[in-house]
Amino acid sequence: MATRGASWVGAIRVRYVSPILQVGVGILALLSSLVAADRLFHCYTATWWRYFSKRRALDRFKYVELEGSDEDQYPMVVIQLPMFNETDVCVHAIECAREMEWPRSKLLIQILDDSTCPETRATIEEALEVCKEQGVHTQYRWRSDRTGFKAGAMHDAMDDIVEYDYVCVFDADFSPDPDFLMKTVPWIHSNNHVGFVQARWTYINSSENLLTRVQSISLNYHIRCEQFARFSANLFFNFNGTAGIWRRTCIVDSGGWNHRTTVEDLDLSLRAHLRGWKFIFLDDVTCLNEIPAQYDAYRKQQHRWSAGPMQLWRKAMGSIWASNEIPLASKLYLNVFFFGTRMFATHLVSFFFYLLLIPLSTLCPEVVLPLWALVYTPMLVTLSTCIFTPGGIYYAIPYVLFENAMTIVKLSAMVSGLFAMENANEWVVTTKVGKWVAKRVEKARNIKLVQKVAAKVAAKAAARKKPFHAKELLMGAFFATCGLWGVFRHALFGFCIFLFAQASVFFLFGANAVDNLFRQHHHEHAA
Repeated sequence: MATRGASWVGAIRVRYVSPILQVGVGILALLSSLVAADRLFHCYTATWWRYFSKRRALDRFKYVELEGSDEDQYPMVVIQLPMFNETDVCVHAIECAREMEWPRSKLLIQILDDSTCPETRATIEEALEVCKEQGVHTQYRWRSDRTGFKAGAMHDAMDDIVEYDYVCVFDADFSPDPDFLMKTVPWIHSNNHVGFVQARWTYINSSENLLTRVQSISLNYHIRCEQFARFSANLFFNFNGTAGIWRRTCIVDSGGWNHRTTVEDLDLSLRAHLRGWKFIFLDDVTCLNEIPAQYDAYRKQQHRWSAGPMQLWRKAMGSIWASNEIPLASKLYLNVFFFGTRMFATHLVSFFFYLLLIPLSTLCPEVVLPLWALVYTPMLVTLSTCIFTPGGIYYAIPYVLFENAMTIVKLSAMVSGLFAMENANEWVVTTKVGKWVAKRVEKARNIKLVQKVAAKVAAKAAARKKPFHAKELLMGAFFATCGLWGVFRHALFGFCIFLFAQASVFFLFGANAVDNLFRQHHHEHAA
């Protein structure tokens, strides 16, 4: 009876289930080739313009240097610092803005504070008193109603800066150099058709643990490859939300800051692009920032970054096709590649092919997985991503496993954004644990103070930490089950190494145990 039942199940599998899975493999393999083609295009373009082209992409724009003591030649600049309960980094952000090399009569530091924490508000006010003593103009805008979150705060502040030419935005965890304005403002000031200038991000804690190393690979690909390639090829690229300068009239002309999505930076960039504005990416101007070193914070950030573009694509697709300011080729690029491939198909392929069909193939061995889609394409995509991070190739395997594990979060966020589900509008400020403070006391070589700051950071991180994440644990169990079945039923030993490795990462994420993997204790060397 058992043998007869097994053969009956096997017959159903072979006749009905496996053909469906084989069709799915074909469709997803085709999509994976599209994702790979998009990745290779950006990789080739960035490499060509950075190392082989005889001219620079910046040569399309004028540059008139601002120098001398004549303040009349300098435009009016406001530095906006949006904040929400960021006690550990708010002082450092204000100090960086205060130290900017720019005529005091032409500069305003505007704090856009939605904090509910009295300690944060008191800390900000104390830091602003120092600015006042040094002759720096400041404005403190506190809101009791967080409507629109960051976009809402910046929208509400627009009426107070009508006499200013440019708006420089820094999130609280960014640390610009004092000459940031001197390096960026001339580019936007010399070109009246430029809407914003974006600087390149760099990371103070990229080597803190394995999670930050993997994030730095992903972020470096986006910043150093995608953004640079799109700018160089004269394609649309977006403002990254911080470490950049907007022309105030461009913001107004494009409809202002809008909180209809959780990616207000991409939203405004797209509307400005559809109005015919041009943008500049400065690869040689950098700004340090802090990567989330805790999985909970990273998870929430990726949810916002994955849901927001789908919200925007759904709401702006009609506007893209209807725009009279951009050619048909640009409309096709935006819909097919920028949103369709990078923001949509990438997550579909990652989940349904690598996290669903590949494990299920151990249950249906008659399903054929093309070697080029199973091995060569992902290898090509991974290598073309890792090369933009120094030493990134050594972390290629954990990068793949970690990115696969994050797909469960990104896909659910993408679906929620595409179908306007309630959690798509969830806005949680990415936790910053004060690396700037730790770095400063480290330099002071004060052991007791270092230990105090380290203890404070650890306590805050522990207080925010969730005990487990169910989705990741379920995926870990699924991968482990498929791996065991593949080994004991079909002797797929080599193939199942990947399944067990991926299961292990899912279990680490699910148990929220990834934060301390390969952690470097910077504070121990302060003596």
